[in-house]
Amino acid sequence: MVKKSKLFSLLLILPLATLILSGCGKSASELAGERAAEKSIENQLGGQADVDINNGNIKVESEQGNIETGDSVKLPDDFPSDVYVIDGKIIVATSNQAEKSFMLSIDATTGLEEAYSVYQEKFKAAGWQLTGTMNFGDSASVVAEKDKRAASIYLSRNGDKTNVVVGVAEN
Repeated sequence: MVKKSKLFSLLLILPLATLILSGCGKSASELAGERAAEKSIENQLGGQADVDINNGNIKVESEQGNIETGDSVKLPDDFPSDVYVIDGKIIVATSNQAEKSFMLSIDATTGLEEAYSVYQEKFKAAGWQLTGTMNFGDSASVVAEKDKRAASIYLSRNGDKTNVVVGVAEN
């Protein structure tokens, strides 16, 4: 549990590092920034970390897992194919191979109510059992289980967009 909280605490560091280091090419200052970020992360995690800053993205790979944030984040290659990913811009993607867990934060142009309905339909169609749904107007959630996995979707209205946080983990 400590490793997971340390890994996710990096989510707080990465946006700040993005602001500081964005706009730089692979210059000496960017390489120095990568090395400084690696040292800081390694100190927090107690292990090796590789930081890559490229085209407005920051990607951190460590023994505990991977985190990517920025302007053009891609879906992790090993993200479960039976979990629907709404169309939109992925802002943050994390994966932890040891704990078989994933988290995505997506800015979607789909309205909250539509996204809420679509996630329920997509889970059912993929063989997931819905175990909880809530709609509070400006936010909503969908929780489902399948095999030994749990998935949770948290949706919140953000202006004309919907922020969608997708979490998947083994129970």
